[in-house]
Amino acid sequence: MEGDRDNMRRTIGYVLTIGGKAISWVSKLQSVVALSMAEEEYVVAIEASKEMIWLQRFLDELGKKQELGRLYSDIKSAIHFSKNSTFHSKTKHIQLKYHFIRSVLEDGQLKLEKIHTSHNPGYMLTKVVTREKLRFC
Repeated sequence: MEGDRDNMRRTIGYVLTIGGKAISWVSKLQSVVALSMAEEEYVVAIEASKEMIWLQRFLDELGKKQELGRLYSDIKSAIHFSKNSTFHSKTKHIQLKYHFIRSVLEDGQLKLEKIHTSHNPGYMLTKVVTREKLRFC
């Protein structure tokens, strides 16, 4: 992932879709310095989950109730960090606010699932986009 080499923050990105159509997306410098790709993806999942919950509530207010949101990650370790609090020794240095996703998953507000990097639309918000990837999207 590209980013700001001076402050060691990487560019993160995610795409929210409804019916296969992108309705919201983010590409920005991460607000914290992550010590691994798993931590980086963990923070991205948290940021995306906050946006998803807001969007679900907004659509619900409009009378357009959605089924349970599915959040995808291409880093399996990030999924384990999110679902399993026994990994606390590896994530204890991460600020408490970034463990928000655990409560969201435990409450059943979202599902977090694995996606292959080549099928992850958020990937193109953090990397150079090839013509093949652009055609895919």
